Amino acid sequence: MFYVYLLKNRLLMSTTDIKSLLHGQIDRLQREDDLQDLLLTVSEFISHRASLPDESPELITQLQNALSSAASGHATAHSEVVKEAKQWITR
Repeated sequence: MFYVYLLKNRLLMSTTDIKSLLHGQIDRLQREDDLQDLLLTVSEFISHRASLPDESPELITQLQNALSSAASGHATAHSEVVKEAKQWITR
């Protein structure tokens, strides 16, 4: 039996343990419609994950800088963004 531990919404298990747990849970499913639902769900999940680009170190740095900037009060108000967007669209 596996114990599932969470830290900040992340599983604290090895990849091998997670796969074993998933296989065990799948093996307990008996109804064909449950298996079909699971297959569709996993297929959808994988197709979305495959279409996402990997986060580059540069992107991570830009996101961290943006969060720091916003946390220190350097942000653009929503109303200002809307106003600027309208100006850009009409150009």
